[in-house]
Amino acid sequence: MDKMIPVDRLARPEDHILVPLDKIREARLDQGLTPFNAMPYEEDFLKARLHGICAGEFQAMEAAGRTLFDFPDAPWEFQLDMARQVWDESRHSEIYMKLLDYVGSFLGEFPESEVLWSCTQIDDPACRVAGINRGLEGLACDVFEQLIRMAQKMGDPVIERAVDYVLADEITHVRMGSKWMRKLTEGDPERLKKAQAFQDNIDNLFNFGGGRTSQEGARQIKQRLGDKEVEIDATITIAREARLLAGFTDEEIERLIKGMGKSAAY
Repeated sequence: MDKMIPVDRLARPEDHILVPLDKIREARLDQGLTPFNAMPYEEDFLKARLHGICAGEFQAMEAAGRTLFDFPDAPWEFQLDMARQVWDESRHSEIYMKLLDYVGSFLGEFPESEVLWSCTQIDDPACRVAGINRGLEGLACDVFEQLIRMAQKMGDPVIERAVDYVLADEITHVRMGSKWMRKLTEGDPERLKKAQAFQDNIDNLFNFGGGRTSQEGARQIKQRLGDKEVEIDATITIAREARLLAGFTDEEIERLIKGMGKSAAY
């Protein structure tokens, strides 16, 4: 097997479409939509949001497996954590496939973005876990916490409990990333700086033009979810409590809220 395999070599059914993030954004702008996919106030928002998460769980499973394979000389405990994450993400994929069926959708109904896989293309395990576990899994904490609150407003215990179950794992994955980013860069400040910069780039990519904010400061809009019209956040908000449980500092969270996209290691 080769290391650092390109996205076009990911195994997918023929009827699934993998599209670069910039192409998705261009297509959405051509249709008069916002550049960001699965945003509130759009038709089929819930289906599209769950679909994006499900595809992300598959890529997260693949990414953890590739990290395990790409760095055979990494400490045994690191490899064990990555193997555990592969198992966790496989369960998450199954959960979200069932949630898609629950809301009347299916995996492959919407295009799948390549963005998560592109975040794996760096040949350093410290950067890899900084970007994936701290950056992308940190974003997952935000998205899942928000989805739980939406389900509560909908009165839907199936979505609420399923997503809460997955969120517990994501918090653990972020903590693993923080632990190994520190351990793998001990005594090497330049390597730590490189890992931080890699995460910063990912945080900035998903900052949605500086539009993200705290839950308290989020603008509310009306959206029909299921058979109810409820008020939800107009954009993805920062899940402060979940991120604190995951090991982020107050300073890091404030930087994200202010749109700075910077992440200070600790």
